Amino acid sequence: MKLLKEDFIDILEGQRIKPFFQPIVSLVDGRIIGYEALSRVVEPKKISNTEELFKLAGLYGKVWDLEQLCRNKILEKYCELFCRKDNRKLFINVNPMVIHDKKFQVGFTIQYLNKYELSMDNVVFEVTERSAVEDVRGFKETIRHYKKQGYKIAIDDVGSCYSGLNLICDIVPHYLKLDMELIRDIHKDTIKYAMVKSMVEFSNLTGICVIAEGIEKEEELKTLIKLGVHYGQGFFLRTPNEDFKEIYPKALDVIKRANSKKNADKYRDSGVGDCKVVLFKIENYKALRAYRREYGDEKGDEIINRIRTIVSENLSDDDTMAMINEDTVICILPEKDYKIKCETILNQFRKNIRDYYTPEDWQRGYIESTNKREERKKYPFIDICTERVV
Repeated sequence: MKLLKEDFIDILEGQRIKPFFQPIVSLVDGRIIGYEALSRVVEPKKISNTEELFKLAGLYGKVWDLEQLCRNKILEKYCELFCRKDNRKLFINVNPMVIHDKKFQVGFTIQYLNKYELSMDNVVFEVTERSAVEDVRGFKETIRHYKKQGYKIAIDDVGSCYSGLNLICDIVPHYLKLDMELIRDIHKDTIKYAMVKSMVEFSNLTGICVIAEGIEKEEELKTLIKLGVHYGQGFFLRTPNEDFKEIYPKALDVIKRANSKKNADKYRDSGVGDCKVVLFKIENYKALRAYRREYGDEKGDEIINRIRTIVSENLSDDDTMAMINEDTVICILPEKDYKIKCETILNQFRKNIRDYYTPEDWQRGYIESTNKREERKKYPFIDICTERVV
């Protein structure tokens, strides 16, 4: 035991912790909505994994110190790389025993997050249902406090034990992360299939998003898409890494093809006939971000709403459309006239967009805005493009 304690102290004082990140992916279009931050021991000796490390931290009364070390390493890496990504959330695992500690609350002030160019809206606290919560009442009050401030809450490992349903009802999280054992071989197991289906139906009624963890096989991914699971995470999509990597091309192709087949089959079943699934999306998201900085978020929202309106006005009663994220509209259109409809929508938007810029900016042909590194740069006008997925 002495050797373990010596190694524990060496890890803590030597800051032998390295952050890794695994993407959390939309199972509708393959877009990365955020990354779960994980911590690994550098040059492991007697202690090789963080689960063992945190158990020892509890034994030695050092849980907060270890949490703070892991968190600082994660946010330092975020500041270095993650903040350059477009509005992706950071999922941080938090021990229930420290989340309502005063030190933790002080450690997540607005000023502290601004230091790392991170807003509260983009922070998701992951709390595992496997962890015991001694002060249940205090824990619930603390969760409500963070939710009111704008933080997001995820319940991790849902389905791994019996306490989860009560916890979900009590704190009403923003995300439910289904335990990997529930996902394993779901395409072969009718009981798991039925359980996940019921969780999706529950989430759609309550507005809680479902994230499937531990996706390791193509067939598991296809089954989860068929069930309507919102987001996914796992080695088949991308293994954890030190940087913020995109998902594997093969996984992205599976997501797009599976959704295209799902939507096309649904459309054909309605009796309409052959169809095409088309995405209308912002062509350059940096242009929208620059626009919001210079003209304000309200004007940026007006443009997003205008995209939705233009698409809607050019569809017939038999066509289907939905917003799948802030800047993307998905449509199911009859094959016979989808090209004309796409071209009409693009042309109409390009005529309308001029109204959202000052005459000076329009005549100049671009806008200028300051990026996060305080550099003044030129940005093109906002435009939309189409992407046919089937």
